[in-house]
Amino acid sequence: MSTAFTRQLASQSGVQLNPLRDMTDGYAPDNSDQVFGIIMRATRGRIDKPFRVNRGNFQKKLGRGESLRASALNEAHIHVYEALQKGAASAVVQRLTTSTAVLSTIIVTQPELPATDLQFAVAVDVPVDKPFLLSVKHLECYNDGIVVELHADAVTENGTPVANRQVTLRLRDKDRNTLYEFVGSLNPDALDDYQQSAYLPDVVERTTDNVEVLVGSGAQIVPTSNAYGRDTNGRAKFAISPVMTYFAEGSTTYGVPDFARARDLLQKTEHDYAYIVSGGSHALALLSALAQLAYDTNRQFAWDVPGMLSPGAAIAFIAQLNFDSHYCQAFWAPLKSDDPLGLNGKVVLGTSAYNVARRCLRNAQTDANGFAPKNYPIAGKNWPLDRTGIVQIHTPDDDLSDLADAKINPVIYVKYNGGGKYVFSDSLTCAKTAVSMKKLISVADMSSSIDDWVTRFAKEALQLPMEVSVKKTDAFLKKLFKDAKTAKWIVPSTEMDGEAFQYVVQPNALRPADRMDVSYSLKYDGTNRQTFVTQTLSR
Repeated sequence: MSTAFTRQLASQSGVQLNPLRDMTDGYAPDNSDQVFGIIMRATRGRIDKPFRVNRGNFQKKLGRGESLRASALNEAHIHVYEALQKGAASAVVQRLTTSTAVLSTIIVTQPELPATDLQFAVAVDVPVDKPFLLSVKHLECYNDGIVVELHADAVTENGTPVANRQVTLRLRDKDRNTLYEFVGSLNPDALDDYQQSAYLPDVVERTTDNVEVLVGSGAQIVPTSNAYGRDTNGRAKFAISPVMTYFAEGSTTYGVPDFARARDLLQKTEHDYAYIVSGGSHALALLSALAQLAYDTNRQFAWDVPGMLSPGAAIAFIAQLNFDSHYCQAFWAPLKSDDPLGLNGKVVLGTSAYNVARRCLRNAQTDANGFAPKNYPIAGKNWPLDRTGIVQIHTPDDDLSDLADAKINPVIYVKYNGGGKYVFSDSLTCAKTAVSMKKLISVADMSSSIDDWVTRFAKEALQLPMEVSVKKTDAFLKKLFKDAKTAKWIVPSTEMDGEAFQYVVQPNALRPADRMDVSYSLKYDGTNRQTFVTQTLSR
C-alpha cells in the first residue's frame, strides 16, 4: 500500500504528516475518593508492598479472619469487610509484620527411580547443592498455606512414552480454591506459537507478580511420575502436595519501626486512595504514624477512640495523642453490636471505617462536572449506623460539650421526629480551633480534594514554556472553581466582594524564568452543627 505522506520530510519534495495534536485533553475525576488505605494485621497478603482488596476478592486476599477473643488486632479485618459492604469500592492494604516473619520457598523434587511420586518440601532458600524440579515462591504469604499441583501430558516417540517438559502448574488455597494456573515449559529455549518465551518462569512473570518460579537444571517429568499422563478414566494425573505451610508470621507484637516501615510503604504505593482508616487500632504509635501519613499525602484520616471507654476516659485517650490537624477525625462509639462476620458474639467495634465507607458511597454520586456532594458530611439522621443488635453501653449527656471540645465525634442514639437512630452525631476534625472552618470534616474533605486536583494539574503543566504553563493553569483553575461553586462547595464571601473564589497564577517575581506561583482563596460552605430555637408567646 502506498501512502501520500511521510513522517519526516528531508530535502525531497513531498508531504510530511505531523503527529496528531490533541487539544481535548483535560481533567476527569477518578474513583480514588471511593478507596481507603489501611495498615493492619492480616492472615493473608503481601508483606513487601500494599495490595488492593475489593468485595469480590476479600476472602481470597485477606482470608477468613480470626476471633477477637484470640487477638484485638483482628478487629481491622471486620472493619475492611464492613467498609467494602457499605460503600467503599476497594481498600489498599499494607499488612503489618515484624522482622520475625519468614517467607520460605516450596521445593518440588523428582526422586530417582524406582520412586515415582514427586516430593514437596519447604526451604528458606532454593537448594544449590541438590537437584530439584521446581521452586515456587508465593508472595501473598498465606498463614494457612497453599497446595501445589503439577501435571505433564504423555508424549510418545515411536510408540514409547518419553519425558515431557511441558507442564501445568496450579496453586490452590487450603480449601482447594484455584489461585493461579500456569502452562509453560521447563525448557529455557521453548517458544509458543507467537514466538514468545514459553519458559515457565517467563509465563508466570507475565501473568502475575505474586508468584516466583525457578526451574532446576534439565528438569523434566518422566513417564513413571505421578504427575505424568492420564489415569484410566482419562483424567489428567496431577502430583498434589499436602497443604504447604511456607510462611511463618512470627511475632504480632509490633513496634515503632514496624509501623514506620508500613507507613512508608503505604505512602509510596502506586495505588491511590483518598482516605486512611485506623482499623480500630488502639496503638498510639500506629495512630501517630497514620496521622503523619495523612499530612504527608493530603488525605483524611478517620480513627477510633475505644468505644468501651467512658466519656472522661475517651477524652483522656485522645489527649495523649495531642493531634492538632484537620486531616484527623476521631469517632467514639460506645456501642455493642453483632459481628458482621459472625465470628464473635456482640462486640464493641469502631466506626471510623464505616464512616469512610459511607463517604465513598456518597462520592460515587457526582454532578455533571464530576463533583460529589462532599459538602454534606456523613453525620446526622440521613446516615444512620445500620448494624444489628446495637446496645449502647455509655450514655453521655452533660459530657457531650466536653467531647466536642476534645474534638471527638460520638456515635450514639439520637431521637428524631420519626423515631430514634444510632448516628454520627457530630462532624468535627481534630483541629484545635473553635472558630476556623478547619474544624469541619466537610471542609477538610472538600479542601483536600481541591488541593489534590490543583497539584496534579500543576504537575502536568511542568516542563512547558512559562507562558503556556501560566495560561493552561489559569484556564484550569477558572473552570475548577466555577464548577465548585456550581456544586455548592464554595459560596460568596463578603471579604472577596461577593465572589466565592479568587486566584493568581503568575511567574515568580524573583525567578520568573523557571518558577510559577499559584495561590487561591476559597469560601467553603459550612455545616450547621448548632441551632438556637426561641419561641415567643404573643398576646
